[in-house]
Amino acid sequence: MLSRLSTALLLAQPFFTFPVFLSVLQGVPPLWLSWTIAIIPLPLRFYITGRLTRRTPFDIPILILTVGMLLGFFLSPDHQLSSPVLHTYLACVLFYYGLVNNSDARLGYWGFLAGFLSLILFFLSALAFAGGSGSHVMFNAWAYELASPLTGALGMPVNINVVGGALAVVIPGLAAVTLFRQRAWVRWSAGILAVIFGGILVLSASGGGWIATIAGIFIVLLYHRARTFWVTSLASVVAVAATLPIWYNTTWIKAVFPIQSLLGRLERWQATIVALKDSPLTGLGLGGWWSKVSTFGMLGGPHNAYLQLVSDTGALGMIALVLAVIIGVKLFRQILYADKDSPIYGITAGITAGLIAGGIHALLDDNMNVLIQIGNDYLYYAVPLLWLWAALLVVSCQRLLQNTEKDKRIELLSRIA
Repeated sequence: MLSRLSTALLLAQPFFTFPVFLSVLQGVPPLWLSWTIAIIPLPLRFYITGRLTRRTPFDIPILILTVGMLLGFFLSPDHQLSSPVLHTYLACVLFYYGLVNNSDARLGYWGFLAGFLSLILFFLSALAFAGGSGSHVMFNAWAYELASPLTGALGMPVNINVVGGALAVVIPGLAAVTLFRQRAWVRWSAGILAVIFGGILVLSASGGGWIATIAGIFIVLLYHRARTFWVTSLASVVAVAATLPIWYNTTWIKAVFPIQSLLGRLERWQATIVALKDSPLTGLGLGGWWSKVSTFGMLGGPHNAYLQLVSDTGALGMIALVLAVIIGVKLFRQILYADKDSPIYGITAGITAGLIAGGIHALLDDNMNVLIQIGNDYLYYAVPLLWLWAALLVVSCQRLLQNTEKDKRIELLSRIA
């Protein structure tokens, strides 16, 4: 009985971090209690396994980024703004390692996690449409009207671009699971969810989300068949170039891809770069963008996650990012040459495509740390989605490469025999 309870607690380790997010967003439970709950599995895991966590390929970048976040908090001109993002960032790190520690869990565990994530995305979509702050065009006005009775009832509003960015990460993964070899019920479930979330993405009219999702699906095609990827990419570029002058005279296209929005982003990027010239190594301090790039007030941020990272953490954040990208590229190449007949291959390829899509979306929006308004107060917090995807990449890569090596050994033994 005690053994089963210990196993259940270790499997639930990632979910023990959720009270920290609730404390930051809702004020309850108290943060000290949330952190007490979050670290409960750590001594238990150390007692059972002799270690606090498994090693992962991203350990060094995470360590460097954590030091950068702590330094950014120390240098922050507004600790009321920087405290929530520091707490939620540390919770994201703990969430990441909680998932990696359960890499040997059965399929049902990951299926439950996928279902839980789907419910969160549906909830965030409802919040976004209820907030009504997105682009209202001819094909999505009914969705805002349908969600309007929920305005104020669901709590804080969510920017539609946040939903677009989240869906851009998830949809390529679902498409890959549908496309590659997998159990029939898994493929059908993934395909249905891909269609539903694709519909929500279209209704969101999030131009950045559309672009990132299409890029992610192209990466899935690359993993599936390189020739299909190049032919599809070339045909898409030609089609867009040929029809863009016609389409851009359409009212809803201008609303989804407004030139004014792009110009506004360029202005913010230039202002951020100018502000960083005075402190290129230390950055502006955690959350310091809103104090030191004050021309734009509290509405939005730099609209570029990479500039935001440098603003918050300085050179340490950029070093951590470069190392993470190098490690990611190595993992992506290993996946490309792994066994495509493995059921895990499609899952791993989809997770990879989702991360790349998230990285593209990060060029246009802030999708790692987000500022939201609750009443008259502003809250800056870390988004756990990309941490979830990074953990899934590590877990799926580990399983895929183990299976590939196992198959190679079996093939070699059969040849010898």
